[in-house]
Amino acid sequence: MIKILIVLILSQLMINASYLPKNFVKAKTIATRLYYTTHLESFYTETTLKPTVYIYKKKFPYKPMLVLQLGMVKSPYEGSKYVLRGQKIEWEHVVPASWFVTIDDDSLKQAYYEGDDKCVTSGGDEYKGRKCAEKVSKIFNLMESDLYNLVPVIGALNALRVNKPYCIIEGEEREFGENIDVEINKKCIEIQENKRGDVARIMLYMNKKYGIQFPDHNTTKEMLLQWAEDDPEDDWEKEKKDILNKVYGMEFTND
Repeated sequence: MIKILIVLILSQLMINASYLPKNFVKAKTIATRLYYTTHLESFYTETTLKPTVYIYKKKFPYKPMLVLQLGMVKSPYEGSKYVLRGQKIEWEHVVPASWFVTIDDDSLKQAYYEGDDKCVTSGGDEYKGRKCAEKVSKIFNLMESDLYNLVPVIGALNALRVNKPYCIIEGEEREFGENIDVEINKKCIEIQENKRGDVARIMLYMNKKYGIQFPDHNTTKEMLLQWAEDDPEDDWEKEKKDILNKVYGMEFTND
């Protein structure tokens, strides 16, 4: 039965170039399909993933909707915080959404920091921040749904990182488990060496395509260039780039 459902959902969500993700929700659906069909591995920990199929039954006249999500065969997370999120996979922005506001776009900055006439709840309360930016800014939604910037990670690590920049932290304390080579302090996050090039190329791409600025931008950019050189593209990076370029016309370049 599960195999039948997976076949059905894959046929329902067939990739086609006319279906570009226009928001974060659609991007996560496409990213799930991409990783399920090609690369069942969590980004920071190389943990094997497994597909989980959910059936949401909607009232007449709507048809039942199949949704494919990624789970984990067994989570290696041993941290004391966000234990429940440590048992599931979430989609993380390598370049955090809060950094998107650094681009040269006054309307986005206003929506994020001050709000907008359209950002009002049904009860009349005004709001701002990411929620308002999603509602009124096309460029924000484009950046938020960029498939190159999305990676599957253990939810607890996503929650602990928040929007911290990447860095090198002295010492190798395995706070989250022996199989998780990730260190996080109050200022930044360090990841395993064989993922630093991946992160560097994604961040340089987001900088070049949208003009996103990093914390301590020039120093960070020098570090990323070195990481990209020290950790060249692996087979999965090349495959992902090839798929997104050919199918969606999303050209990846950070030269």
